[in-house]
Amino acid sequence: MAITVEKLRLKFPEAESRLFTDLDLEIAEGEKVLIVGPSGSGKSTLLNVLGGLIPNVIQVPIKADKLELAESGAYVFQDPDAQFTMPTVSEELAFVMENRQVKVEEMDQQIKEALDTVGLDVAPDTPIQTLSGGMKQKLAIAGSLLQRADTLFFDEPTSMLDDGSAAHLWETIHKMWGDRTVVIIEHRVEDIWDKVDRVILMDDAGQINSTASPDVMLRNHRDALDAFGVWHPESWHNAPMLPDIKAQSETLLEARNLKIRRGKKQLLDIAGLEIRKGEWITLEGDNGTGKTSLLLALMKLISSEGDIYFKGRRVKRTKQYKGAVYPVFQNPEMQFITNTVVDEVFINLELHYDKKEAKQRTEALLERLGLENIQHLHPLEISTGQKRRLSVATASGGIPEIIILDEPTFGLDQRHAFRLIEMLHDMVQSGTTIIMITHDEEIKVRYPSRRLHIAGGILTERGAGRC
Repeated sequence: MAITVEKLRLKFPEAESRLFTDLDLEIAEGEKVLIVGPSGSGKSTLLNVLGGLIPNVIQVPIKADKLELAESGAYVFQDPDAQFTMPTVSEELAFVMENRQVKVEEMDQQIKEALDTVGLDVAPDTPIQTLSGGMKQKLAIAGSLLQRADTLFFDEPTSMLDDGSAAHLWETIHKMWGDRTVVIIEHRVEDIWDKVDRVILMDDAGQINSTASPDVMLRNHRDALDAFGVWHPESWHNAPMLPDIKAQSETLLEARNLKIRRGKKQLLDIAGLEIRKGEWITLEGDNGTGKTSLLLALMKLISSEGDIYFKGRRVKRTKQYKGAVYPVFQNPEMQFITNTVVDEVFINLELHYDKKEAKQRTEALLERLGLENIQHLHPLEISTGQKRRLSVATASGGIPEIIILDEPTFGLDQRHAFRLIEMLHDMVQSGTTIIMITHDEEIKVRYPSRRLHIAGGILTERGAGRC
C-alpha cells in the first residue's frame, strides 16, 4: 500500500523546538525513494515514523492529520547490533523465519541462500559478537530479506561495508526488490542514485526542500544539494585540496612479530610495523580482514602475540598510553560519559588547560564541527552523524600524539565530512599522527601520506594518496 503523511508534527521531549512541522509526504505503492539531507535533518526519525516504529516502539509523541503506513515492513538500521536478538548467525536468521512460520526443514537452505546473497561467508553457528562491523551489517540485511516484507526501510545499510561489498549489495537489493516499496537513507549514493524512482531532499529544519527524479534532482537542484551538504554523484568535485603531508622521523608506535587470532583462526601475522610522528595513515581492506582487530591490538584492548612499543617503551597495558593514544570506535556511544554534548568535549579539555581556555577551545571545536546548536542535548539523543563528529571532537580536544579512527566519516554529510578532513589535516600538519580505517575510495586516494592494506592475513604498503 501507499504511504501517506499529512501535516506531521514531531517534537522530542528534550528538544527546544519541533523537528517536523506540518510535514507532508506521499510514497506510491512499489515506489523506490532515496531520502537525503544534512546530518540532524531528521531523516532517520522520519524513516522510523514511516515504518511505524515511532510512536509504537520508540515512544515519541507525534501528531498528524493523516498517517497511512505500510502494513509489513523490514528494517536495516545504521547500527546492526540494534536489531539482533540471538547469539549466533543461524539462530538470528531462524528467529526471523519462525515469525513467518517457515518449516524447520526448510530453514537451513533459506539461511544458506540469504548468506550467499549478501556475501557473508561464515559458518551458521558463528557467534554474532565475533563478526566485524561490516559482517554484522551483511547479517542484518540478510535478516531483512528473509522477512519477505512488502516495504523495505534501509537506514545507511552500506555504512560499514567496503566498496566492493557495497556495490554488490545494492545490485543484489536492486534485483530482488521487485514490486516492493523501498525507502532508503544513504550517504554513499553512487551505487543507488540511478536505481531509485525519486530523490527527496530534506533541509536543516526538517522540511522537504525538493523532490524529483535522480537526473532532474542533479540537474536542477545541484546548488541546493551542495548548500545542504548532501552527498550526490558529483560531490567530490567540491572536495578540499590540501598540501602534501611530510611525516617526521620520530617513531611513535612499533609492532614486532604481531599475531592476532579470531577464535581458532589466525587473523593477522605482521612481522613489523612502524608508525611515525605526523603521518596520516589509512588502514584498508575488505570486511572481516582484521582492520579493527589490528587497531584494538595496538591499543592493547584485545589479546595478541608479539611486542608493541610506544616511543621505545614496551606496552603491556592500555593505561601506559595515558591519553597519548586516543581511539574513536565505530560506535561512538561506547565512549560518551557525560549528559550533554558540551560537557563531553569540555571534560577532556579541562584536563589540559585552565577553565577559561578549556571553555574557549570547547566552543571553537563545537563550532568547527557544527555542533554548537545541539550542545545542550544528551550525546545519545543526537543523530548518528552528530555522534560521530562529537566523538572526534572529544578525541582531538586533548591533542593526543596518535588518534585512531574507525570509519570517522560514517554518517557524515558532505560538508561535515569535508570539514572533518580539513581538521584532521591541520592536526597532522601540527604533528599529530592519524590512523584511520576507511572504505571511502576518494579519501584513500586524496589525503593520506601512507596507505596500509590487509588481505589474507598480511599487511602491505600501498604508498600515499595523490595530494
